[in-house]
Amino acid sequence: MSDSDPMVRPGPAPRPNGARALATLGRFLADDGWRPRPAGPTAFAMDYSGRSGGLALRAEVLLEAEQLVISAEAPARVPAERRAAAAEYLCRASYGLYVGSLELDMDSGVARARCGLDFEGEPLSPRLIRNALAITVHLMETYLPGLIMVVDGAEPRAAISAIEG
Repeated sequence: MSDSDPMVRPGPAPRPNGARALATLGRFLADDGWRPRPAGPTAFAMDYSGRSGGLALRAEVLLEAEQLVISAEAPARVPAERRAAAAEYLCRASYGLYVGSLELDMDSGVARARCGLDFEGEPLSPRLIRNALAITVHLMETYLPGLIMVVDGAEPRAAISAIEG
């Protein structure tokens, strides 16, 4: 098929706001000391070391959708035999959250906190980026100790009680 073939439909036109947001994200992460590394054409990877250990962070701009997604991955995968209990724990932890979520890939055992925002038609500001990063890191810092308890054999309800007290 040639480029002029009427059966070939062009993809959506890039949105300038998405491209500006990606540039803003890259500048913010570098200026704020996150030491971002490229993680694909529209994403950055960062490392974070906090009270619960090291976390792998990812910040991505979905250009066409004009959305920002920040995720923080737990430092270790949940073993297959503890995934059902870990999923229950993360579901219980996520239930009362207004912003952000905790999730588990049942196939790989990857647990992560995630926060996204839609900035369609609005400029993505450093403050919005900082807020999304703070929410994501806070969620993982808060709930990772309970996830570790569940992986080590604790019941999900007991782990939630210990964390949320």
